Amino acid sequence: MKVLFWLAIFFLVVVPSATGEGIQVSWSPREMEQGDILLVRVQTEVADTVVEGSFDKTPLYFYKEGETSFTGIVGVDMAAEPGPHSLKVMLKGRGVKPREQVFSVPIAVGEFEVQRLTLTKELVDLQGEILKRYLAERKKITEIFKQVRPLKLWEYPFIRPVSGEITSTFGLRRILNGQERSPHNGVDIGAPKGAEVLACNRGMVALAQELCLEGNTIIIDHGFGLYSIYMHLSEIRVKEGDQVARGACIGLVGATGRVTGPHLHWGVKLLGARVDPFALLRLGTPEG
Repeated sequence: MKVLFWLAIFFLVVVPSATGEGIQVSWSPREMEQGDILLVRVQTEVADTVVEGSFDKTPLYFYKEGETSFTGIVGVDMAAEPGPHSLKVMLKGRGVKPREQVFSVPIAVGEFEVQRLTLTKELVDLQGEILKRYLAERKKITEIFKQVRPLKLWEYPFIRPVSGEITSTFGLRRILNGQERSPHNGVDIGAPKGAEVLACNRGMVALAQELCLEGNTIIIDHGFGLYSIYMHLSEIRVKEGDQVARGACIGLVGATGRVTGPHLHWGVKLLGARVDPFALLRLGTPEG
């Protein structure tokens, strides 16, 4: 019920907009925070218009919602600098006078929790062959996230991959044995071992393998640089290259990798930015 109430607020809020020479640009949510997803809408008057853009230095890819309506999404990284950020929209095309508009989008500090843990050295520090394997896996995954498929595979709305209590929130700052580590770049959802894990939306499986720390892991490419990640699975039920539908069972909840109990780690990368997976659920529909 809490999520549904948030959605109502999102769709009722009046977003910033600017109009001039046949172009209207609007974006939401109105109050952005670190880890959010920025939804940008462009309305033009000419059907053959080509819309491009960027958010800071990140290219913004648009898809058509109608003859003269375009929508794009871009992620605000969890470590993005608070303050004003630049949103640029460019129009060009046959019979269209090239023009560019630049807007200032303020980003606020995210309210991230802090967790202090004391663990054995073996669970915290990587050495020897484990470290070499970890670095090789990081390199492979980094290369996956660099790929931007110029096609929108998802459809609205996005869904939650599994039911359960949130045991670790997005952006959680972890202090392990007195030392601050990388913040939690996903959400942990507590669920019984063997519970079905569903694809949060339509896409192509970019990775399906066991990783040394994350255990059995699946990464789904949803197009336009949007990826969803599912970790610690007890079983993988898809293979790389598979096309999956929204709501399809892709694996089962488990406790593989370096974890203390069964749960699903669900993460999202959008054009390289680490964003809150629940921001996908709050997108609703672009017409909303």
